[in-house]
Amino acid sequence: MTRTKTLVPLIGMFVLGAALISGCAPVPAIEDSATPPAEAVSESPTPTAAPSHPTTPSPETDAATSFLAWLDASRVPDLDAACAPLSPELVARMLAEMQRDGFPEVSTCEEMITVAAELYRAFDQSAEVTIDVQSETASDAVLFVTYLASGDCGTVVMERPASEWIITEQTEECA
Repeated sequence: MTRTKTLVPLIGMFVLGAALISGCAPVPAIEDSATPPAEAVSESPTPTAAPSHPTTPSPETDAATSFLAWLDASRVPDLDAACAPLSPELVARMLAEMQRDGFPEVSTCEEMITVAAELYRAFDQSAEVTIDVQSETASDAVLFVTYLASGDCGTVVMERPASEWIITEQTEECA
């Protein structure tokens, strides 16, 4: 039972796929009404200031779709597809958190994704999420992700330096 109690917080961490980061302030919601909502994506109902350079990301390349693809890859696991969109700094923080949580042998992104996928299967954790796109431009996005089964939620920060989105930050903001 002690091992289970240790794994439950770890699963919550991997539900967001990242190390917990404290002291994060909420990001103001920005609605992009030109972006059509995807099936698992909900748009913010409260509009605020528009981005300085609004864009209309295509459904194939928007941040929410990219995050969902990463989430699916992390559950299979498809190690290349699950590690490629994570920034090296985020991977380092995630590995450090995992090692602090009792997995000192995990030292690579591939090992981390494999262990996380095994934990998801062992605890029958659903990957169903809702995504509130708080802001998105051609090169930056902030998503608020809620996992439906557990109620875990947090912010996902993404950048697109070229054609692919990179997850640079994830936080857990509710339980």
